Amino acid sequence: MRRVLVVNLTRFGDLLQTGPTIAGLREEHPDAHVTVVVERNFAAVCDGLPGIDRVWPIDLDALGRTMLRDDLLGAYRTVEALVTALRAERFDLALNYSSSKMSAVLLRLIGVADTRGWTMTSDGHRLISHPWSRLFSASCLQRRQAPFNLVDYYKRVAGVRRGPQALAYRVPAAAHAAVAERLAAAGAAPGVPLVGFQLGASRAVRRWPAARFVAVARLLAERIGARVVLCGGGGDRPVAEEIAAALGPLAIDCCGRTSVDELGALLARCDVLVTGDTGPMHMAVAVGTPVVALFFGPALPFDTGPYAPDHVCLHAEVACAPCDHNVTCLEPFCRDTFAPEAVAEAVVARRAGDWTALAAASVRWPDVAWYRTGFDAEGLFEAVRLGPAAASRAETLRRAYRLFWKAELDGTPPAPLGAALPAEARTLARLAELASEGRAQAARVEALARDAADLAGLETAARRLEELDAALLRFGAMHEPASLLCQVLRFDKENLDGDDVPALAAATRGLHDRLAERAERLATLLQGGRTDAHHA
Repeated sequence: MRRVLVVNLTRFGDLLQTGPTIAGLREEHPDAHVTVVVERNFAAVCDGLPGIDRVWPIDLDALGRTMLRDDLLGAYRTVEALVTALRAERFDLALNYSSSKMSAVLLRLIGVADTRGWTMTSDGHRLISHPWSRLFSASCLQRRQAPFNLVDYYKRVAGVRRGPQALAYRVPAAAHAAVAERLAAAGAAPGVPLVGFQLGASRAVRRWPAARFVAVARLLAERIGARVVLCGGGGDRPVAEEIAAALGPLAIDCCGRTSVDELGALLARCDVLVTGDTGPMHMAVAVGTPVVALFFGPALPFDTGPYAPDHVCLHAEVACAPCDHNVTCLEPFCRDTFAPEAVAEAVVARRAGDWTALAAASVRWPDVAWYRTGFDAEGLFEAVRLGPAAASRAETLRRAYRLFWKAELDGTPPAPLGAALPAEARTLARLAELASEGRAQAARVEALARDAADLAGLETAARRLEELDAALLRFGAMHEPASLLCQVLRFDKENLDGDDVPALAAATRGLHDRLAERAERLATLLQGGRTDAHHA
C-alpha cells in the first residue's frame, strides 16, 4: 500500500475522528502517502491532524454557486479537473467516510480499484463496499442497536486493528500564546479552575438551554471557585450574550472569537468541558481535556462518544431516544432530564478524578444514565455504565449485537452476554425461519434460470422471491431485535451487480443463507448462550 486517499466531506468533528485511522495507517504502512480530500471550510482542521501528507480541499459552496448560475459547463469543468487530478495520483486504496450520493459519484469517477465505503455501480446505483461500511450504514438507521463507535468503524474499514486509542490535534505555539493573552486580559488568575461550556450544536434541538448553563456555572463558582469559558461558533453569539449577562465576571466570553487552532488552545486550558455531542467535544478530547458530555435528542454515547479513556457521558435514557436525525422534535423534553446540580456534581468529581463519587452520583440522579469511556480487550471503544443500575433491555440488546458483530466481522472468540432476552431470541428465531424460506425460494429461481426451459415458472418464482424479501424487510421494520440484521441484508443485496440471472439468484441464496445463520447465532446469544466466531 503506497498511496492512500481518505475522503471526508462532512463536519469538523468527523474530521477529527479520522485521526486515529490515519495514524494507524501510518503505523502499519510507514512508507504510505496519505491524501485527505475535505470540504474547503474545514481544511484547516487537517493541519493539526498527524500523519497527513497532503490536504486536497474542495470548494463545494463555489461549485453550488456555479450551478445555480446555470453555468453547468463551468461546473462540469471543475469536476472534470478534480477527477482528472485525483486519478493521476494512482491511489492504491480509497476510503470514503462520507455517506452521501455526491461522494459516491466522486469515488466512482476516481475509480480506485480498492474503494471502501460509498461508491456506485456501473449503472449508477449506490454500492457500499466493505462489511464494516455496510454495518456502519445500517447502524446509522438503527441507532438503538449501534454497537460501535464511529472511530472504530473508520479504523476497521481501513483495515487498522491497532492505532491510537485517543484523538489527537497539534495546536501551534502561536495559538497557545494568543489564548494565554486573551485569558490574562479577562482576569483569569493562575490556579483558578476554568470550566468550558460548549453552547452550540448543529441544530437547536441538540442545544442545552442557556438557563441550565447559568445554573451550573453558579454552582461551580460556589463549590470550587470556578470561572466558566463560553465556547461556540458565531451563530451562538446570542446565547453567549445571554449567559454572559447573567453571570457577569464569572464568564469569559470566547464564543465565536477563536480560530480552529485557538479553540484547541482554549480547550486545552480548561479543567473540564461541559458539552453536547459536538465538534468541540472531540477537539477537547484531542487536546487532552476531560469532558462531561450530555447526550440527548439524536445523540448516543455509544457511537459518537468521546474517543479516549476516562470521559464522562450522561445520557437521557427516555423512551423515544435516540430520535431520528431527520425529525425535528416539537417537545424536546429530554434536554430537561439533566438537572444542573447533577451536571455540576459530574464536573467537580471528574475534575478530581473521583470515579467513586461519580458512581455514587449516578445513584442520586437515576433519571440519567452515567457512563465512563474506555476500551475493551479488543481495543474497541466502549461506554461502561457507572453505578449499580441494571442495563435496560435496549442496552442489553445493543451489547448482544456488539458481541455478535465482533465475532462475525473480527473473529473475536465467543463470549456470553451475561443476560437473557427470551422474547427477543424468539423474534430472531422467526427471522431465521423467514430467511430459510427466502433461501429455498432463491434456490428455485436459480434452478429454473439455469434450465431456462420454463420462463413462466421462472417469472412466478422470481416474483415470489421478491415478496419474501419484502416480508423480511417488513419484519425487521416491525421487530426491533431483527431490524439491524435486516438492514444489513438490504445493503448486502444492493451490492449485487450484473445481469447473469443464475449468478444473481445464487448470490441471493447465499445472502439468505447468511442471514439465517446470523439470526440463529444471535438468538442463541440472547438465550444466554455464546455466539460462535464466524468470519465473514
